[in-house]
Amino acid sequence: MTVHSFAHPTLAIPLALCLLLITLAMHTPETAGAQGPETIRVEGIAINGTEGGPVPAALSISLHAIDPIAGRVATYNATTDSKGRYAFEEVATIAGGSFVLVMDYEGMRYSELVDTANLANTVELKVYEITGDIGVITVQRQAMIIADIDKQDREIQALEVLSLQNGSDRTLLPELTNITNPADINFLRFSLPAGATELSVQSSLPGGDTIPMGTGFAVTAPVPPGEHEVTYTYRFPYRGDAVSFSQRLIQGAEQYQVLAPASLSQIQVTPLEPKPRVDVGGVSYLVWEAEQVPPGRGVTLQFSRLPQPSLTNRVVAYLSGSELWLTFIPVALALALVLLLLWAWFRAPRTGRQGLTANTVDQSRRQSLVQAIAVLDERFDGGQVAEEDYRPRRQELIERLRQLTPPAGG
Repeated sequence: MTVHSFAHPTLAIPLALCLLLITLAMHTPETAGAQGPETIRVEGIAINGTEGGPVPAALSISLHAIDPIAGRVATYNATTDSKGRYAFEEVATIAGGSFVLVMDYEGMRYSELVDTANLANTVELKVYEITGDIGVITVQRQAMIIADIDKQDREIQALEVLSLQNGSDRTLLPELTNITNPADINFLRFSLPAGATELSVQSSLPGGDTIPMGTGFAVTAPVPPGEHEVTYTYRFPYRGDAVSFSQRLIQGAEQYQVLAPASLSQIQVTPLEPKPRVDVGGVSYLVWEAEQVPPGRGVTLQFSRLPQPSLTNRVVAYLSGSELWLTFIPVALALALVLLLLWAWFRAPRTGRQGLTANTVDQSRRQSLVQAIAVLDERFDGGQVAEEDYRPRRQELIERLRQLTPPAGG
């Protein structure tokens, strides 16, 4: 499974902006003393967005001034007063530049991007108290988009897009250390089909990591109040012309959809309800939908009438498959030995035929089984047989050999 990592929760500045800050700082690191002659006084206020929350007083706050043309970053520091007010003195104005306010509060880093034109106004930065209640999160819409189907390898490439909302006035801060039972898990979790690979996750959430969990993965990022988006892509296989898997929807969904290009019009998706087609970026999509899915209830999706490889590719895949050779080689060896024994029996003198007893036949069968096990071991050591096929097949051959082996002293 491919995992995409986010920044730590205390690095809440957007990733692209962080990279810009680092790049500029590496080129010409400067501080507030090396700016041009035109400066202003920047005033603002830090506000607690949680009802009844304390004023964010006596806290450090920084202003990063970014000049992308000259390749400079200047940093100004201040401290909020008893009412949350702050001021930065002699801030150099930057034509076409940007300014980023940053402040840490209750284990979270909050930031605000400010244009040069707005520096003359009172600049507000809103912070929130924290909560550990995952129930503040609702998924407004989750859509699974069939991006591509590789019919030769029978593999589906999917894109999932989630619009979620923290409707409270507190930031959900996941607990990552004291988890004693599943009920304690308070971060976002998502399910994946069996055999899913090449997982890639993107999010507008500040910080956090993507970690494997159960049959899917989890995003440990904090979730501030407001609307956010999570997208992820992956690939998963199917056999025959159908596949089914449980889409658990652990956070629930007010609207859940599956979309497939209209060019795949033969595909059926159950038990979702078919809806009118939609156009996305000039491409027509088939739509299936379910509404008001409770948390954890989910749906078991059944995809049928999926594209199939050509007859030639299917024959090649069958002939190169491990199942065929695991069955064919032992059977072929056993049949060859039986034919050899029969030929010897018919060619032998009559008196010799009487010596072909049941014990002789059993001995020949044992030899064929021993050879079959040796061939199987050799193919496994050479990487031609997967372990999940090798182990049960070898156990079966050993059991058959055990049945033909007489007890000691017999």
